[in-house]
Amino acid sequence: MVPQTRQGSARHGATSLLLLLCLAVPIHADSMPSFVKTPEDQTGISGGVASFVCQAVGEPKPRITWMKKGKKVSSQRFEVIEFDDGSGSVLRIQPLRTHRDEAIYECTATNSVGEINTSAKLTVLEEDQIPHGFPTIDMGPQLKVVERTRTATMLCAASGNPDPEISWFKDFLPVDINSSNGRIKQLRSGGTPIRGALQIENSEESDQGKYECVAVNSAGTRYSAPANLYVRVRRVPPRFSIPPTNHEVMPGGSVNLTCVAVGAPMPYVKWMKGEQELTKEEEMPIGRNVLELTNIRQSGNYTCVAISSLGMIDTTAQITVKALPRPPASLIVTETTATSVTLTWDSGNPEPVSYYVIQYRSKISDNGFQEVDGVASTRYSIGGLSPYSEYEFRVMAVNNIGRGPPSGMVETRTSEQAPSSPPLRVQARMLSATTMLVQWEPPEEPNGQIRGYRVYYTSDLHFPLSTWQKHNTEDSSLTTISGLVPDITYGLRVLAFTSVGDGPPSDILQVKTQQGVPAQPTGFEAEAELDTRIMLSWLWPVQDQITKYELTYWEADSDNKHHVIFDPAGSYAIDSLKPDTLYKFSLAARSEMGLGVYTQPIEARTAQSVPGAPPRRVEVDNINSTALRVSWKPPLQQKQHGHIRGYQVVYSRLENGEPRGQPIILDVALPEAQEAVISGLLPETTYSVTVAAYTTKGDGARSKAKVVTTTGAVPGKPTMIISTTIGNTALIQWQPPKEMVGELMGYRLRYKREEEDIYTVRDFRRTDDHFTVTGLHKGATYIFKLCAKNRAGNGEEYSKEISTPEDVPSSYPQNLKVVGLTTTTTKLAWDPPPLPERNGKIVRYVVVYRDINSHQNQTNGTADTEMTIQGLKPDTTYDIRVRAFTGKGGGPISPSIQSRTMSTSMPEFTKNFGVKAVMKTSVLLTWEVPETYKSQVPFKILYNQQSVEVQGDLKRKLITRLQPDTDYSFVLMSRGNSAGGLQQQVSIRTAPDLFTTKPAHQKLDPEEGGKLAITLPEVHNSALVRWFYIVVVPVTPSTLRHWENPEDIDLDELMGNNRDAAVRRRRRQTQDFLRPYIAAKLESLPERFVLGDEKTYSNYYNKPLPGQQQYRTFILAALKDRDSTFTVSPFSEPMMVKLHSGMSRHVEDPEMLWVMGPVLAVVLIIIIVIAILLFKSKQERWVSSVSLSLSLIR
Repeated sequence: MVPQTRQGSARHGATSLLLLLCLAVPIHADSMPSFVKTPEDQTGISGGVASFVCQAVGEPKPRITWMKKGKKVSSQRFEVIEFDDGSGSVLRIQPLRTHRDEAIYECTATNSVGEINTSAKLTVLEEDQIPHGFPTIDMGPQLKVVERTRTATMLCAASGNPDPEISWFKDFLPVDINSSNGRIKQLRSGGTPIRGALQIENSEESDQGKYECVAVNSAGTRYSAPANLYVRVRRVPPRFSIPPTNHEVMPGGSVNLTCVAVGAPMPYVKWMKGEQELTKEEEMPIGRNVLELTNIRQSGNYTCVAISSLGMIDTTAQITVKALPRPPASLIVTETTATSVTLTWDSGNPEPVSYYVIQYRSKISDNGFQEVDGVASTRYSIGGLSPYSEYEFRVMAVNNIGRGPPSGMVETRTSEQAPSSPPLRVQARMLSATTMLVQWEPPEEPNGQIRGYRVYYTSDLHFPLSTWQKHNTEDSSLTTISGLVPDITYGLRVLAFTSVGDGPPSDILQVKTQQGVPAQPTGFEAEAELDTRIMLSWLWPVQDQITKYELTYWEADSDNKHHVIFDPAGSYAIDSLKPDTLYKFSLAARSEMGLGVYTQPIEARTAQSVPGAPPRRVEVDNINSTALRVSWKPPLQQKQHGHIRGYQVVYSRLENGEPRGQPIILDVALPEAQEAVISGLLPETTYSVTVAAYTTKGDGARSKAKVVTTTGAVPGKPTMIISTTIGNTALIQWQPPKEMVGELMGYRLRYKREEEDIYTVRDFRRTDDHFTVTGLHKGATYIFKLCAKNRAGNGEEYSKEISTPEDVPSSYPQNLKVVGLTTTTTKLAWDPPPLPERNGKIVRYVVVYRDINSHQNQTNGTADTEMTIQGLKPDTTYDIRVRAFTGKGGGPISPSIQSRTMSTSMPEFTKNFGVKAVMKTSVLLTWEVPETYKSQVPFKILYNQQSVEVQGDLKRKLITRLQPDTDYSFVLMSRGNSAGGLQQQVSIRTAPDLFTTKPAHQKLDPEEGGKLAITLPEVHNSALVRWFYIVVVPVTPSTLRHWENPEDIDLDELMGNNRDAAVRRRRRQTQDFLRPYIAAKLESLPERFVLGDEKTYSNYYNKPLPGQQQYRTFILAALKDRDSTFTVSPFSEPMMVKLHSGMSRHVEDPEMLWVMGPVLAVVLIIIIVIAILLFKSKQERWVSSVSLSLSLIR
């Protein structure tokens, strides 16, 4: 392994470079000193500061000394500060003394060549001697702390007469702005204190120090108080931003280990392996180090070390040399079926593998291996194989290095299966009038070893195959069948079988048992070649002496058949057919002995062609002066010759009846299109318009040209100005169009509120130029459209929107009501304030509520028109109000309503509130009522902000007039309960509308008494339906009055009346005739059904219908995935049932029975009472006569 490091900066040949630089530097001769900067006269103030700057150059570098009155300066107040480059020094005197420091100060520059000097005068003034205009420091620099690389600005403001110049000192040395490459600059523009400020960009640690600003003018010099600038350097210990990661490599592989560390200061980064330094000390890069490892043979740990003045950290990456996995061992086949093979194997690897890959292929296939990837276990079943086929299998293990070598190959054959295709090319011919030769070819998918064939034959094709005569043969491709009946037609089918079972039989082949008569042609196929041509082909018969073929063909939707006779051949083309038309073909062979059997009809459709006729009923109308509307109807179906893909509207301009210029084509690429608009035309111009339909094959014939002239040009847009006023009005002013065509006849104004659908229209005279619209709503957007009119019509409209200012609502929310209650919540709903009084967009509502025994209001806000108040007290009455808000504020508060929450101890007044049946527009609700409930107190059912009352003694209610396929929530309440009584709630979704038509009466031929034939409606989606019920409803005045819709019928009662109907079907009580009943229960709906056929359909008896009675019927459908959910068709029209022939009407009119029954009962009772009275009277007379006789005897 060869480790190398790659670093950010390289140091190559440093010694050589230094030598070259030394050689390149020219050697200068000695020279006299010369001054670069000399001290200047200064006027200072007592207690202040004075600084003299002196710099000189020469060879060798001169030395600077300061003298005062011929003596070297020396005092605690005198300080000489040397420049860093040794080019000079600054003499600083602080604090100044008035007479003591006034003198001439001399700067001397000396080297071995010579000496030069210069001098400057210092004047020191007392405070009372300061002249007018002497510089004043208005704002001096302040203490400043800045982070390194950030910008620091030291401010300074000075005044005087004349304006003083500002310069800067740092640590008592003048700031050299020119040597900073623009990083340090003195601002010269801007107002005080910006002008004169010192700006230091990209600050460094060397910028830290004590700064003074100096103001100088002709009157003197003044120093500011010094201020410190601190450059803060972030101190961050090193950390790894990108630590090295572990790697697994192949033997001899390579990898790069990247290590990135950050900190402040930035750390040095090096690599180590154990105690071995992999990065040289002098080549250690900063921040990032990449270790390149090549030809890796052994695993190892590599350590990245980051070092800075704030510490040292390290992290280790592990390099693992990992080989590919070994091949799996002990691969065996443990189970086979006809289409699958199960394999098991051992891993063969000491370490876990990621997964396995199985490769397999058919031995007879030229294709490569198929793969099953990602197998996690050592047992796997491969499916989708071909039966009775030999396959090869092998397995490979995969780890995160890659795929290992494959295991040894195993071979196996899948099990047999019954053939999945019939024998091919089945043919037959008669050897004699009673013996037939049948031959065939093996099936395309034998799925095993064919053990033999079965030939089925029969003279009656209507019987099932199991009843046909059977002739078995071993593995042979032909056989003879004897003992046939002469001069009849046999049908035969052949199937192959394996040891597992029989395959499918071939198509029926028909043969006449006449010697020499050809068999039915086989392999008969048809294929469209052109839009008017279909090519037919078939197999050549077996040794039959064919003299002619006879072909019959016809259009699929026509009975007009064509016959063609042609010489023997294996194919035949039919020409001159209609494009895009479905044809049927049947073929028979003829010999000298007679005509064979025709084949079963086969179908083929001719190719599409261009439409054979133009669109119909083409009309062209003017829209305006520059546009026409073209409408049409598609060509007749038989003339379309394919699927219409679109239409081409072709129009051209006419002059003197002749076209001018090239025609223009408007492509309408919509098959259903029957209208197009041509725009961009010229006014008062004549155009010719034609329309053609096109299919994928091209354009059809064009319609007869329609010639039309566009109307005269209409005016352009007028100009309009709208001004709104405070009083909800808008002043509309306008001027005539700039592009006025023809005579101006007047104006038309249309306007509406944005939310409205209908415009208000006002017409004006040509002299009118303004109009005031009153009654505008506040906070609303209005649309105004104005056009000018001429004799040709209305011109282009000028459209403009205005918005009136918002205001607070001037009305309160409407219809506040309680729609739900529990012990701790109240659900409210309301409507927005009336539209004219909203005065803007309602952005929120605030509900104000309080316990009626408290004066403390509580509020809840919402953007909706409903809210549930939470956290209420049980059995408590609340006062509730609501208020609407626009962006301007709140409107008036609504009148209050009161609601009482439910009591926690409230007795249950109902239970088991639920849904018995759901239909598309109705729901049957049921519940149970405890014995303790007072039945005189009514119930209330709430649903979707509607309510209905129910008598307290009822236990069910049919809710009608709902919307199909819609969610509803029903709440049962007791009006008598003080809490409002929200007790139970159920939610449902009504059934979808699957029927759009109704059952219809179909006349029987001849009509039978007691029966009605009906045509049943179509179902949109029968997959949603579990059962269909055919319901019969006798027509009486009461049923017509109460049951306008099938959903008005109590579905639970209807289903209950029909339970065990088959047991009771012979009972014909009079009252049963008045009830609706179910005549049949069906899984699918036929096109036609006969009522009264006295059959039983899934336990429902279709009883005969009494004559001279009208009936209506409808279809009830029970849905699959929604319990107790039904949808219904509309009622049929009333249908009258005739009497059975020779039968009088035995049953009276049911309506008369209900009238006459009670009358007859009353008469019978009166007769009985009279008889009793007469009997008593007679008995009394007999007793009297006996008493009289006894007295006389005595």
